[in-house]
Amino acid sequence: MSKETVKVLVVGPSKSGKTTVTNFLCGTRETPTSKYYETNPLRIVETEIELDTTSLSDRRVVFAGGDAKTKRVVVQIWDLGGSSKHQAGWPAVANKADGIIFVFNPEVKNGEKELSLWHKTFAVNQSELDAAGNFAIRVPDKQCLVFAHHSSPPANAAGTGLPAMPKGLEKIKVLETSLDYHSDNFKAAFDKLVETIVLARMDAEEDEVLQREGKMNL
Repeated sequence: MSKETVKVLVVGPSKSGKTTVTNFLCGTRETPTSKYYETNPLRIVETEIELDTTSLSDRRVVFAGGDAKTKRVVVQIWDLGGSSKHQAGWPAVANKADGIIFVFNPEVKNGEKELSLWHKTFAVNQSELDAAGNFAIRVPDKQCLVFAHHSSPPANAAGTGLPAMPKGLEKIKVLETSLDYHSDNFKAAFDKLVETIVLARMDAEEDEVLQREGKMNL
């Protein structure tokens, strides 16, 4: 059974629920407490996800040159504190990220607008330009999620009142999340995100092999 590692960042403003979300995705749940503990500045945890190859398209059924029906993926979740005082270390955190989960508290006025900074810092590589002269994309939209996380009773009815995403995040899937109130199935969305990352990596590897073979045939 083959295994590989992917790196997923969990970023967003302070007190938005990033650590709560991370713990849940890793299969743990913290003891309820009214005291807030800041993540300072970074916490890295791991979880494993087993992908069913039979649910994928035919050309991707075989993962490692064999006939394995499953593929284990080790997911490193980088739970980053929301304070900007550690901003100097953010480029190192962003390096080689495969996916990003942006977390904000929808009960905080304009909380979603703060995500613009996090998107520009982690999903976009502002030190590199693409062929069109725009900042290069480090992590594409399909490998990102936005969690509107409720740690207290929502002010609006479930599924209503979520704010529009700021520029740059409009095409990223948004889920309403909570451990205690109405919530979308964000664990399933997380598993799907990991699958998308793995398939994108396979596509890139296939393209690289084809390019090498093309050069050899010249």
